Amino acid sequence: MRAVVALFIGLAVVVVVRLVMIQVIEHERHEVQADRTWAIETKGPRGAILDRNGFPLATSIDAWEVHVDTRLWARSEFQPTDASRRLAELLRAPESAVLSLAAQTHAGGGHDALIAYGLSNALGAQIHAEALHGVQIRKTSSRRYIEGSMAAQVIGLVGRDEQGLAGLEYQLDGVLAGEAGLLVQEVDGLGQPIPFGPRAERPYQQGASVVLTIDRNLQWLAETTLQRAVEQWHAQGGHIIMMDPRNGDILALASLPTYNPMTIDLDLPESMALLRTRAASDIYEPGSTMKVVTMAAALDAGIVSPDTTFVDTGAVVIDDRTIKNFDLSYHGEQTMTQVLQRSLNTGSVWVAQQLGARTFYEYLYRFGFGDSTLSGLPGEIGGVVTDSTDIRWSPAQLATASFGQGVAVTPLQIVQAYATIARGGVPVRPRLVTAVITEDGVQRFEPQTGTRVISRQTSSTMTWMMQAVVDGVLGHPAQVNGWPVAGKSGTSDVIESGTYLVGESLASFAGFAPANDPRVVVLVRIDRPQGEIYGGIVAAPIFSDLMAQVLPYLGVPPTAYIANPGDWNTAPGIDPDDTQETSDGEHQQDALTADVADDEEPASPVTYIQDEEDDQ
Repeated sequence: MRAVVALFIGLAVVVVVRLVMIQVIEHERHEVQADRTWAIETKGPRGAILDRNGFPLATSIDAWEVHVDTRLWARSEFQPTDASRRLAELLRAPESAVLSLAAQTHAGGGHDALIAYGLSNALGAQIHAEALHGVQIRKTSSRRYIEGSMAAQVIGLVGRDEQGLAGLEYQLDGVLAGEAGLLVQEVDGLGQPIPFGPRAERPYQQGASVVLTIDRNLQWLAETTLQRAVEQWHAQGGHIIMMDPRNGDILALASLPTYNPMTIDLDLPESMALLRTRAASDIYEPGSTMKVVTMAAALDAGIVSPDTTFVDTGAVVIDDRTIKNFDLSYHGEQTMTQVLQRSLNTGSVWVAQQLGARTFYEYLYRFGFGDSTLSGLPGEIGGVVTDSTDIRWSPAQLATASFGQGVAVTPLQIVQAYATIARGGVPVRPRLVTAVITEDGVQRFEPQTGTRVISRQTSSTMTWMMQAVVDGVLGHPAQVNGWPVAGKSGTSDVIESGTYLVGESLASFAGFAPANDPRVVVLVRIDRPQGEIYGGIVAAPIFSDLMAQVLPYLGVPPTAYIANPGDWNTAPGIDPDDTQETSDGEHQQDALTADVADDEEPASPVTYIQDEEDDQ
C-alpha cells in the first residue's frame, strides 16, 4: 500500500515539475513558436447570381485583403513604426486608423486584424513585395453587381466580410458562400510566410451559383417604367411586379426608392430601410383590387352569378357607420359585372353580406391572405386579416374588407391571388430561384402549387368579369390593342402613425393578359401620386404600356383583337333573352351614364367611371 502511495506522489511531482517548466521556463520558447505560426481561414469565390438566361447580376472577382498579426505590433504597444507608416501610405489611410484597427482586435483577444479589403491585384502585389513587419496579404474575392441598382431589393448585397446582408445574398448565403477552408503555416519574425516551410491545409469549397427567374430585360423595363411614372406623378415610390402564372416565376420585381449595392453607405440610418424587399415585407390596404377576390368567393360559393342584381342606393349603414361609393353616386339596379365595372363599394358590401363572415374570411385565407407566399424573400410577412373570431371584429369590418380596407396585404400577395384566378383556380408559389449550380451538377427547382381555391368554372367566369372591367368599357386606359386584358384598379388610403392621410393614396392596377391564355400577371402601384389619386387614372395606363411591350417579348404576338364593349352586355353561357332587365330601361341607361365626367363621351352601355372607392 505504501508503495502505491509513493508511486502516486512521485507521478504528481513529475507532473508539477513539467507544468512549471512549460509555464515558466519554456514559456518564452512556446510564445515564440505561437508567434511563428498562423492559422488562416480561406474562402473561395462566392457563387454568381444569374438571371433566367444566364446573364450575371452578381459575381465575384479576385481581390486582396491586408491583415496584421497584432501580437507582433503589440510589442511596440501599437505606436507608429516604419511598418505602420508605410502601410498607411500604401492604403492612403490615416496611420492612426490603421493602428486603431489593430489595437482594437488585440484588445478583444484576437491576433488577426483585418485592415483593408477589396484591394486590386496591383496594390496587393506592391504591399506583398514590401514585406512589412506583421503585415500579410491574402487572396480573396470582391463582390461586383454588374447592373448597379438593378433588382437590388431582390439580389441584396454583402458586407465587408463577403457575407450576405440583404435580399437573396442574405437568404441564400449558405449556398452562395460555400464552405471555408483552413491554412496553418509557419512565418518568420516579420510575420511573412516562410517559403517551403511547414504548412497544413484544408481546402475550401467554392460557393454555388444561383439561377433566378428574373429576366434582365423585363427587369430593366419595369424599373425604367416605374422611374418615369414616379417622376411624372411626383410620387414617393412604387412597385411593378411581373409573374408568369403558369409556374409562379417572378419575371421582374421593381421597387422605388431603391439603392446601388456598390455605393450605398450602410452607416447612414436611412440606408437600412432601403434594404428591405418591400414588395414582400411591407403591407398596405389593397383597396378595390380586393373586390375581385370578394366576387370570386361569391361566385365559387354559388351565391351570385355575373347577372345577379342588387339595388345600389349609394350608401349602406353598418354599426352606425355609413359606407358610400367612392364618388357618392348611386345607380339603382346593378348586375355583379356592373358592380366591378363601376367599382361600387355598396355592391361589394352586399356580396360579402350574402357570403357571410365565416365563408368570406375562409376564402381570403384560401387565396393566401394572412400567410406568407413562401417566395423565399427575406422578411416576407403574411399581412393582417382580422376575422370574425377576433374579439376586435365587428360587422363593419366585414363590409370594409370586401372592398380592401381594414385588411393589410403585401403587393406579392395580390399578384399571387390574381395568378390563382388566371391559372384556373389553383395557387402557385411565387418562385425566384430555378436552379443551383455546383461543381457536382445542377439542382433544379420545380414550381410548387397549392390546394385548389376556386373551381375552374369560377376562374373562367371571374376572368370574363375582369375582362369586362377593362375591355367592356370604351377607351379604358388599361386596354392593350391586339390582346384581351383582365384586371382591376385600386386606390388605397395611406396610413401614417395609425391615421389616414387626406388627399394621399396608393394608386394601383393589377391584371393579366392575354385573358384567354394568361402568360403574365402584372401589378403596378404608384405611391402617393400628386395631382391625381385614382389607380384607374394613374396606374392603368402604365399597365397598358407595359403589356404592349412584355407580351411580344414573351412570344405572344398581337392579334386583330379590339375591345368591343358590346361583347359584355351578356354574361357567358346565358341566353340574352333570359337576362333580367330593369323596370325602366331608359332610366337605367341614364343612371349608367350620369356620372361620366364632363370631358368624357358616354359611348357604351357601361361607361368608364373612375374605377375606385372611398368609404367616406
